[in-house]
Amino acid sequence: MLKGYYKCSEINKMLLRYIHFDLPKNEMTRVARHLRNCPKCMEKYSRIQNRKKELKEKMYKIEKNLRMQSEISSYIDNESDERQKFITEGMLLVDENYKKELFANEEISRLLKQCSRELKRKRIPLITEEIIEKMKKEQKRDMNPIAQLFQLLHHVLAK
Repeated sequence: MLKGYYKCSEINKMLLRYIHFDLPKNEMTRVARHLRNCPKCMEKYSRIQNRKKELKEKMYKIEKNLRMQSEISSYIDNESDERQKFITEGMLLVDENYKKELFANEEISRLLKQCSRELKRKRIPLITEEIIEKMKKEQKRDMNPIAQLFQLLHHVLAK
């Protein structure tokens, strides 16, 4: 081993800090030198960098989806200002995901109204707006609207 170079075992301990630029400059330089000269460590570094890139892309998609869901919910509940309404309506025209989210939200609202009418007809106390709002906030996005409706009904009827 050349003077000033790290061993692979030392590099493995430092790799994440190197990737996050969390090492002093002289150590960053020494790790970079080792990576240039060690195919095994460079392969590990590349795998970690690729995984980091994949995770960033997934986080971006999740954040984008949450933002879209929030915009659609505000739009449906008429809580958007004029500027945001204009933007949301534009997105509804060009983005299929916005359309799907809008239809899913509208379907949930339609099913809740239908259940309220059914419960009223059977003289069971109506689902209150407060409970509906609470369930909207707590609803799990990975469940389909029917599953969400059954979850809501179970919660309400259990009281």
